[in-house]
Amino acid sequence: MGINETRFGFMDEGWATLFEYLSGPPFYGQEMADELFKGFRVTGWTKDRSGDMDIPIITPGTSLTGKALGNNQYGKAALAYLALKDLLGDAQFRKCLHAYMDRWHGKHPIPWDFFYTFNNVNEKSLDWFWQNWFFSTNYMDLELTQVIRKPKGSEVHISNPGGMAIPFDLIVTYVDGSVEKRHLTPAIWEADNKRIVLTVNNKKAVKSALIDGGVFLDANPANNSYTAQ
Repeated sequence: MGINETRFGFMDEGWATLFEYLSGPPFYGQEMADELFKGFRVTGWTKDRSGDMDIPIITPGTSLTGKALGNNQYGKAALAYLALKDLLGDAQFRKCLHAYMDRWHGKHPIPWDFFYTFNNVNEKSLDWFWQNWFFSTNYMDLELTQVIRKPKGSEVHISNPGGMAIPFDLIVTYVDGSVEKRHLTPAIWEADNKRIVLTVNNKKAVKSALIDGGVFLDANPANNSYTAQ
């Protein structure tokens, strides 16, 4: 494809960064691949409080400079594609991506061609996801606000002050020492990207709970856990 990299570099460099990350584990293991990706591509965005770090990915590269340009087109875009992969699942993600490559081979797609192709092949609109990741000023920040014991199960309340539709693992430790780990895809944020309530085991009391975003580094990890008093 002939991408206008000067204007929409994330259509090129974001994919290159994602594939670089995904190709790492066979060579040096998943843990090292995660650490390298976080250190080199994610931390510079999530830990920087500068206003230009929250500029939408869709912003033309010709309007950006410095760290804002690098983060938007490389690490931030790679996370968007990784979140999309998590949302669709490997098989559907691959199907949509290959269709995009086939349809636009030898041509000059713009971002909307990418968005519309995935919508079409997926046979379900992903406009809410594109808006969330590519057009908003959202950032990655979840908060585990409270755990409430109910007759039908404990309710785990999670807010999303950053607004970004990111996947995460919820790790719950019960008073008997057993541990439950549940993976939540970005789909959990489609209806409401500000707060969700998850119900866990109704026969056990919760001792502690933890949100683990993996490479989707939280801007404020201090509020990602809960411990029963």
